[in-house]
Amino acid sequence: MRITTTSRYGVRALFDVAYHGGGQPTQIKDIARRQKISQRYLEQIFNKLLKAGLLKSRRGPRGGYMLAKDPTEISVGEIIKAAQGPIVPVKCLNFDDAKKAHCEILPSCITRHVWRQTQEILVQYYDSVSLADLCSIARKQGVSRDLDHRYMYFI
Repeated sequence: MRITTTSRYGVRALFDVAYHGGGQPTQIKDIARRQKISQRYLEQIFNKLLKAGLLKSRRGPRGGYMLAKDPTEISVGEIIKAAQGPIVPVKCLNFDDAKKAHCEILPSCITRHVWRQTQEILVQYYDSVSLADLCSIARKQGVSRDLDHRYMYFI
């Protein structure tokens, strides 16, 4: 099964918001720099993630993107589904009708059972891994946090 670039970048970007954002809005230019992803491409991905309710945004000089939910409540599976659609190892699992699937043996296909179980295992695993889990792994591996330094001016 192939995970699209959009999904991979979406997971990396939301991890970045969770890990480096510190609960504050994170600017897309900083995410793009840290994750080495095109800013324009990230904007397209973030539009999908906003529509899915995984992100929220704030405009203005202190604006940026924040997680819409706690990192423990956002799974890798949710991000993948928001970015690319259903997790399907083979196209025929999207269809129950052989004509739509362009498959002559769909109703009697024995191997489809294997692909269905593969799909269930993948979905179950991706849904079991949260952004908080990824942040925990990053801390254990010693990934340094690049918290956005908000400047305060006193007169």
